[in-house]
Amino acid sequence: MTRAMKTLSSALILTFVLAAAAGAAPPEFQFGLAFNPALPQGGFHDVLGRTIWGGSFQFAFRPSGSPVLLGTSLGFGIYGFDSWQDWLGILDPDVLVDIRTTNAVLAWNVFLRLQPARGLIRPYLDVFAGLHLLTTDTRIGNGNDDGSGGFSVNNAADTAFACGAGAGVMLPVVRFVHRDGRPAAAINLDLGARYAFGGRADYLVKTDRHGVFDERTSRTDLLILNAGLSFCF
Repeated sequence: MTRAMKTLSSALILTFVLAAAAGAAPPEFQFGLAFNPALPQGGFHDVLGRTIWGGSFQFAFRPSGSPVLLGTSLGFGIYGFDSWQDWLGILDPDVLVDIRTTNAVLAWNVFLRLQPARGLIRPYLDVFAGLHLLTTDTRIGNGNDDGSGGFSVNNAADTAFACGAGAGVMLPVVRFVHRDGRPAAAINLDLGARYAFGGRADYLVKTDRHGVFDERTSRTDLLILNAGLSFCF
């Protein structure tokens, strides 16, 4: 371990110890919305070769006086999209329809977060476990602007177990206080990263031909970046 890493680790540990020694804090709730580009790793990267663009929602609760929060998060990302027009082929006269295919990853996790209850700058460490759902869906429509008159089909879906760890920091944007000066609520900038070790899953990737897919199997490891807002009260 380098000197810089040792210094950073010591600073984080000292921050948590000082926060725990500061006395019991009231219960805390955190709601977060974030932009989450995800970088596939290993065999997953070899297949996709691209960033997964998406976002997430998370909720966490800290019991009174505890340095640990318990939470859950739900993220959604798209790793492939295709659209074209084709003849429906089941009517006479035939009908030209719009076709859209989306390849997506849905990530659901439960996590434990170690974070000081007080402080202007609040670093945190997460450990989590959950599921990666990989799905390919096709929508066939008639070109109406309101999206009506069509139907959707699921081409493939598979689920893999995932677990990992992450770290980040919350920086204050807006703070609210009671009349006596006690903290009431805050809006924080939330910056961090997570590494998810994802299990093996079967999924589809698009080819050079519209509506034709390749089926692949690999682990679903992801490096997930996080930039969003956290509402704490």
